Amino acid sequence: MGTVSAATATEARLTGRGRCEQLTEETRKKLADVRSYAAVPTRAGFEAAGRRTACLLLDARGKPLFGPIGEHRPLGMRFSDTATMQKRDCLDRVSDNEAELVSCSGPHREQVLGFHRMSPGTTLAEARGRATEACQKHEPPSDYGYDPKLYTSSSWVGNSAWSSGTHSVVCTAVRKDGGTMGEGEP
Repeated sequence: MGTVSAATATEARLTGRGRCEQLTEETRKKLADVRSYAAVPTRAGFEAAGRRTACLLLDARGKPLFGPIGEHRPLGMRFSDTATMQKRDCLDRVSDNEAELVSCSGPHREQVLGFHRMSPGTTLAEARGRATEACQKHEPPSDYGYDPKLYTSSSWVGNSAWSSGTHSVVCTAVRKDGGTMGEGEP
């Protein structure tokens, strides 16, 4: 996600973790099941690291996230999994398994509202069949200001959430009439 500088190796050791938490906080809030990790250089490696601590985001298993996250995701980027979908992303569905990141200021079909963790015993196949209903119950669009007469829930289920054991699904808002949303909706 980035780096934080320090004047000394001792300062890096004492403040690196907290500063990385601050640096990654906004992005962590938008993603499901991630945590910050500070790669603080050793005293011997401090100069070679450019007097910096690397700030990473790890998934629920403690593995690095792959793919662009945060501000590093270009419009038009395609998601074939849910791992890097973020709250408030605007999406166009390309297929049942692929979405495109689009600008929220233009027409779009869905907006990511949040995440719902399915029960641990839920299989991936079961989640695909129950995710939208779970989203409607636990992350309904009306909780985000969407008029329930016009909007309903939809969902995305990714393999990564089952391989990591988090069982989180992505909950989105869509128009009931199948139309597009525009800037400022709701």
